[in-house]
Parts: sequence; C-alpha cells; structure tokens
Amino acid sequence: MPDWAERLQSGRSIIPPPIFPDQAERALEIFKELKIVDAPGSPTFGESCAEWVFDLVRSVFGAYEEESGRRLVTEWFILVPKKNSKSTIAAGIMLTALILNWRQSAEFAVLAPTVEVANNAYAPARDMVQKDDELDALMHVQTHIKSITHRDSNATLKVLAADSNTVGGKKSVGTLVDELHLFGKVASGKHAARGTWWFGIAARGLRDLPHHPVGRTTGRRVQAEAGLRPRCARRQDH
Repeated sequence: MPDWAERLQSGRSIIPPPIFPDQAERALEIFKELKIVDAPGSPTFGESCAEWVFDLVRSVFGAYEEESGRRLVTEWFILVPKKNSKSTIAAGIMLTALILNWRQSAEFAVLAPTVEVANNAYAPARDMVQKDDELDALMHVQTHIKSITHRDSNATLKVLAADSNTVGGKKSVGTLVDELHLFGKVASGKHAARGTWWFGIAARGLRDLPHHPVGRTTGRRVQAEAGLRPRCARRQDH
C-alpha cells in the first residue's frame, strides 16, 4: 500500500482486502460471535473490536482458495502496542480456524515463549468455548494440557510454551507465534540453536503444507538475540 503513512495518520487500516471475500466474511461472522469473557459484560468481538481487527481476520481467512484447498498467503506479522488484547485476538482467530477446519485430526497451535504467555493465550480461547452453549457442546476443553478438541473432526487447538519437549514432532496445519519479541530473550546462550529451530520447523511446514498459515504477534521491537532478528526483520519490511 503506497499510501500507508497517510492511512495510519487518518486512523485507517493498512491491511489489504481479502483475496476471496466470501471465505473472509464467513470466517468473520464466526469470529464476531466469540465472547471476550474477561472484559466487563463479556462482549463479543463484533461488539468491541476496532475495524483493523476485522480486516486482519478477513485477510487471514480470505486468502484460502476453497476449490484448490490452497492458502495463497501463508504468513502474517502483526505488530501492535501492548495492552491491545493481542493474545485474546490471537485466541479468537485460532478458535475460528478450528471451527472452520475440514481436516480430520488436524492440529492447530499457538506457540508462546513462556508458560505465563501460554496461559494468556489459552484462557481466552477456553472461556470463549465454555461461555457459549453451542461451542461447549461442539468442543472438548482440556485445561490441564491447554488443548481444545473439535468433537466431530477430532481436530485440536493446543497452546504450547516453546521448548524442545513440547514443540518437537508437531505437525500443525496452522500456527500462531505469540509475543515474538520475547523469544529472543529466553532463547539465549546454549539454547540459541533451539530458538532458531522453533522457527525453522514453521518455515519448513509452510513449504510442505500449502494450506498452512503462520501468524506472529508482538508488542515490541524484535530482539536480535538467538538469531531471530534477520528473519523477523524481513517480515517487518514487507
């Protein structure tokens, strides 16, 4: 978008429109009905979010070509200020993906740098399910392993604190990396190679699975530690 600076100054979105509007609107309809349970009055996303959030949802789900089963855009990078409900929005997007998914036994993952951040991402998704009678009947919530399972498709959404024991061997069809800026701080010293490996798995997954979306959120500038800066810097430049 060549007019991105003007758009930001005027409060307009810089997120491009979806490639497939029908897919985008179908997903947005579901997303808007999900509840932000920990907000006063437990409003839905549709009642409380700014328009840029809806543009983001349209962009993510509107990149899917239903006829071929391919996702024409496979990576997003979201950089917004702190205290703008990044983890809650991320939970809503991934839960929407779980609801819309058609693959049997598919795995979706939210990858967080620490257990605390993982809890921040999982709790909103859990509450969205448990405070909606229809979703509560459709989904099986397992808080002790931070997992939500679709009862019909047996597809799962798991929120993981990133280390080799929890992430190794995962074959997610959709991945969201939350609080990206913190990965450089925790993956230091002798764990630097491990930090790079987390993102290496995601990159290989993109090439192996054409429908596989990867999203990343952060509220701060990405740290240069653990080899994270080069890849993420390129993502910010586009």
